Amino acid sequence: MSVLGTSDAPLDIFGGLVTDVSPPDLPAGASPDCADVAFLPGAVKTRPGLLSVFSAISGNPTINYLKTYIQPNLTEILLALDSSGKLWGEITPGTLTQINAGPGGLFIAPGCRAKSTTLFGREYVAFSDGKFGIDIPRQYDGTHFDRVSQVGPGAGPVTAFDAPAEPVYTVGNSPTGAVRNNNAVTITTTTAHNLRPGLSVQIAGVVDTSFNGTFVVQSVPSPTTLTYQQMGPGSNSGGSAGSATATLAPQLSAGTHQVSVFFQTRQGYLTPPSPPVSWTASGGRRVQLTGIPLPITDGNVVARVLVFTPAGGGSFYYTSGLNNTPQMIISDVSTTTVTLDFSDTALLAGTLADPLFRLVELGECAGVIGYASRLFWWGERNKVDNFENLTFDGGFVSSGVGVRPPLGWLSDVVNGGAAGSAFSALCGGAWEIVGDGVGADKGMITQSAYLDSSGVPILQPNVPYSVRVRAMRDPISPATAGTLHVHLYSASQSIDTGIDVSVSGLTNSFQEFIGVLTAGVSPSMPADLLLRVYADGLTLSGGIIVDNIEVYPTAQPYNASLVRASLADDPESYDGISGLLSVAENNGQAVRAGFVLRDQLYFVKEHSIYSTRDDGVNEPADWTLSEVSSRVGTPSVDGVDTGEDWAVIADRSGLYIFDGGEPVKISQEIQPLWDSINWQYGHTLWVRVDTRAKRILVGAPMAPATQPNRVLALDYRGLSTASDIATYASVHTSSMTGRLISMSRARKWAPWNITANSAALIERSDGTAQFFLGNGAVNGKIYQLSDTQLSDDGAAILGYYTTYFFPAVDQEESLGTGSHRKLFAYLTCYAEGAGNLNLTSFAANEGFPTLLPSLALSSPGARDLELPINVLAERAAFQVGTNQAGSWFRLSRMVASLAPDPWSPVRGGN
Repeated sequence: MSVLGTSDAPLDIFGGLVTDVSPPDLPAGASPDCADVAFLPGAVKTRPGLLSVFSAISGNPTINYLKTYIQPNLTEILLALDSSGKLWGEITPGTLTQINAGPGGLFIAPGCRAKSTTLFGREYVAFSDGKFGIDIPRQYDGTHFDRVSQVGPGAGPVTAFDAPAEPVYTVGNSPTGAVRNNNAVTITTTTAHNLRPGLSVQIAGVVDTSFNGTFVVQSVPSPTTLTYQQMGPGSNSGGSAGSATATLAPQLSAGTHQVSVFFQTRQGYLTPPSPPVSWTASGGRRVQLTGIPLPITDGNVVARVLVFTPAGGGSFYYTSGLNNTPQMIISDVSTTTVTLDFSDTALLAGTLADPLFRLVELGECAGVIGYASRLFWWGERNKVDNFENLTFDGGFVSSGVGVRPPLGWLSDVVNGGAAGSAFSALCGGAWEIVGDGVGADKGMITQSAYLDSSGVPILQPNVPYSVRVRAMRDPISPATAGTLHVHLYSASQSIDTGIDVSVSGLTNSFQEFIGVLTAGVSPSMPADLLLRVYADGLTLSGGIIVDNIEVYPTAQPYNASLVRASLADDPESYDGISGLLSVAENNGQAVRAGFVLRDQLYFVKEHSIYSTRDDGVNEPADWTLSEVSSRVGTPSVDGVDTGEDWAVIADRSGLYIFDGGEPVKISQEIQPLWDSINWQYGHTLWVRVDTRAKRILVGAPMAPATQPNRVLALDYRGLSTASDIATYASVHTSSMTGRLISMSRARKWAPWNITANSAALIERSDGTAQFFLGNGAVNGKIYQLSDTQLSDDGAAILGYYTTYFFPAVDQEESLGTGSHRKLFAYLTCYAEGAGNLNLTSFAANEGFPTLLPSLALSSPGARDLELPINVLAERAAFQVGTNQAGSWFRLSRMVASLAPDPWSPVRGGN
């Protein structure tokens, strides 16, 4: 075979996919069609394969979230959430361990996606459907898996009253009962005195009367000795025949005081305090508290703190026992009775607790990000905050006979029997109702829906409300019949309406049920309006468990434009006023994503972007929010990722790059492909930047798919800045000739046929970072994208690359071929790989393929591969690819030898 008389059209630029230009019009170097390939400088190759990293998870779920959690000791844990609601951690390298196994705060709703951030050594996780939260936010510290924030005690101490008169202790007789030396007095009593440092003691009857008076105990060297400071000469004295006494001198001032209590968790979080309890102190007596709330089922609560007002005061304070102050921290979860003494002066010098009363429990959120030593959450479900203990994490009545309801609730006198607390698989406590085989109402608990403990209205008149409730059967003794009710009830207005859940629809795992609570109470809210929870018709000894009740305005189920910020250095405390950022709440869009770029915090709504910055003075509610773009946004919580000092944003109109100015579109060359994304399910898409391989990957549901079934890969190798990526498109219009041109240094797109619900760049124990993908094919697998893996977990990678249509218009003149039909006589290429390189030619367009003989590949390639082809066409494109497991190719040069058709350069007709 001779190539004499032909001209060579070499191709050594292998650009990315361009579908925004008609294939015959593409310049040399652009590709009208390619898939499952990656780009190298001057070459195109089969993309990396999928290497299964772990054994498949039982049940073959999809993997909806991947993240590296780096602990304070720098141990790296891969976190993965599957579609069945199991959160996994690579605690031992190479092995996945379920983190949320077992009871107590561990249930995760099936089908969740997750978004998380690492801050203060813990991983904070939001669970959502891609748009709004659908499960409570959690935190993981490598050991404990707890919710983020929670309600405080549903009620304060049962009683607060003046303690009995103080006991009188006899001071030892002279000369050793009272000894002053170097301005320090030591008093010795004949029996143990039970006094402690910081209390005031009254000394009377000492022979040397200079010892008598009221003093503050400095130390207690032994059960029968105490010391206090007193200026004066040295002296040895004491009582005479038992005349001297030491008596506690209570400092509590006369008047009305209030006391409240809050929980402290093992993560250091201080919950909102309970509704306060008042008592009137007579003065000269300590206060005795009984029935101090116990968490009972909250394993994360490690202590309780009592807070008091001074006499007649409205602000709450507590002291911690340091520097001889009264100890108001109960460092256990069992003590229910204490006796305390404090002066108003000491109390006012303590810690102000008023800000804790403004805290709210964080609801279910879609996303979270750390910034300025705070957490910011968005996509929160709305709920009414001033009910008491709707999650049952605020404790239960801890003593007494009969039913002991959750604190903040009352057990109905008639219908409250056969119920008790139960340990919850959501977090903390739950309410279990056990049947007795008859149809009567059981387990009824109630609380006011009219006014809260501060006298603030809970529900508003003429406003429709709905309710969410999670329920399950008791796994050990399940009820098989009956109905669960969550109702509003008023005897005065004959209101009894709400959600009714058939027990037959319950399972042994929590499910959430949503229904209308009321269409609106009119004309005004009755003072006897109650929220009631109960069941009827339960089978004998059969139980159901209720948890996480949320009442919300039916017309506003989500806080779509609100972002909730924690206090600085306090990631679980959320002030209901100063911690709220309202992001363009009237533009009809929801906040979907957030990112940080150069110390600026950005929030991305569905079609707009806003920014703010820590001003170093104010709380987030008073930070300035500025509009960045009114046309670019994202539909998904995972629709944004950051790269090397820039961010990429997946908008409905295309992929945009942003470095602080106006977002710039970087996907115009594949616009028809981008438009085929099923935007009804755009909330499931994800964007990830692989800074190691210099790729941007977008997992997208291509119509009619409802989950990501294709990865759109953008190679930006050789483009070092956001400006480069924005500027160097796959094809350009020449300023000299006005024709399209393609350059090697450009962004290069290729679709990958990978079904993946999640992706992340994961830190590995060997010090590398590897790109991982969570399957969307329902096979329970997590994959690593590996250049050495020559298949997709055993399946062939059907990678192929199609060239432009030889020759381009501007080449025809230089090659001397004219513009009419040509004879493509020979094809030469330099390709390396394994298996056979399949070749196809296309005349005029891709609708007319012709299979060519395949070529055997080797690595490295010893020489150019040659093939006589004898293709007649005005223009011809050539496709190369492999289709067997273990096969791959790398193409870096192709030469088409062509000449004018020697027989019939024109047909003379059609």
